[in-house]
Amino acid sequence: MTDKSARLRSDAAVRFARNPAERPGRRSCTGWYQSIKTGHGLPYESLLERDALLLLDVDPDVAHFTVQPETFVWTEAGRQRRYTPDIRLETEDGKVVYRQVKLATRLASDPTLGGRLSAIETECAARGGRHELWLDTDIRRQPRLSNARRLRAAVAVLAHENLHVIRTIITHLPFPSSLGVAAEALGGRAHVNIVLGLVAIGELAADLERSLDDDAVLMPGRKVR
Repeated sequence: MTDKSARLRSDAAVRFARNPAERPGRRSCTGWYQSIKTGHGLPYESLLERDALLLLDVDPDVAHFTVQPETFVWTEAGRQRRYTPDIRLETEDGKVVYRQVKLATRLASDPTLGGRLSAIETECAARGGRHELWLDTDIRRQPRLSNARRLRAAVAVLAHENLHVIRTIITHLPFPSSLGVAAEALGGRAHVNIVLGLVAIGELAADLERSLDDDAVLMPGRKVR
């Protein structure tokens, strides 16, 4: 089946080593995730991959990411081997990471990725990065994932014409502050989603491992430090 977000299409300038959203016959849910961080649509081939992209989008330590970045090709024992990482990301401190999204149960049944894991790690290192397996048990950890979904949805309430005033008010808050205090500074509890939208785009920072209630602690985000 195809997720309704498949109606989104990627920027024509963006190229992928392979496009899972357009692979016929896939049994899992494929589609396009519209990224706020990269500014264009990214294809995914499962709902788990979509959740992974969502987490990267609101992770303040991730500067940039893309999917299906390239296909590694090497020869082993006279046989050509291939591997396409699910994700390539760059952290704010300049590290490069290639990630493979994987179900923990599948990794348990094939811990060497068909005997390719060592070679994959070597290929990543040759490109100045490291290889990571990102399991569903981590991607879908709560309350982080639910918080990330809430932040992504809150971006929709940010109106460009009002951002200057909102930023001026927020920058005058005493930090650390709280979600409730920030909302009140903007005019009341009804403005919580505006504050969460600022967290989503990196202008405020919150701990997504904790509930985003009125007492959630806020700090200035990387983009305003």
